[in-house]
Amino acid sequence: MPELNEEKDNFIKIDLDKSLRRYLNYLKKIKNIKDEEEAIESALQIYKKLNMHEWMPYIYRSGNERLLIISHGMFNDILSTIPESRLFDLAKSIALKRKVLRTFDPNLDLTQVDNWSIILNEMENLGWGKFTRDGDEIKIEYPGIPLVFIRGYLEALFNQEFCAHVTMDGKIMVLRPQKS
Repeated sequence: MPELNEEKDNFIKIDLDKSLRRYLNYLKKIKNIKDEEEAIESALQIYKKLNMHEWMPYIYRSGNERLLIISHGMFNDILSTIPESRLFDLAKSIALKRKVLRTFDPNLDLTQVDNWSIILNEMENLGWGKFTRDGDEIKIEYPGIPLVFIRGYLEALFNQEFCAHVTMDGKIMVLRPQKS
């Protein structure tokens, strides 16, 4: 097995077509990136985060699940036809189905608070919002779907009822476990 030469093996030469070169120059011009290396590294991080190596033309996947990319407006139009109480029940049903089908590691005990971050990270990767766990509290920012749906989904997955608290500006939501 050949030995790794750190300096040599960290260097990659890539020939880009004109449109990609123009795009990189545009990103630098608007100061979205500082250099080409940053853009390529960021692109590879996203490629890895979204498991894009599993994607095929017209079919995007994450593990065994097919992903659909739909505009937020279109998704909200669909959800707006469903009453909140039904959204909550629907979310719980989806989560319970996921548990039965074991779409994640069957040895993962989601009743354990320390394991919640695995699901929250997955939800972040899929664009549900930004989730920060502080002990047994979950802070939600930039939600892509209604809080009632997120709450129902997490309650079913974690087997834990939550109280929802929303900041005055409505931009940050915190889920706290209900005390029995």
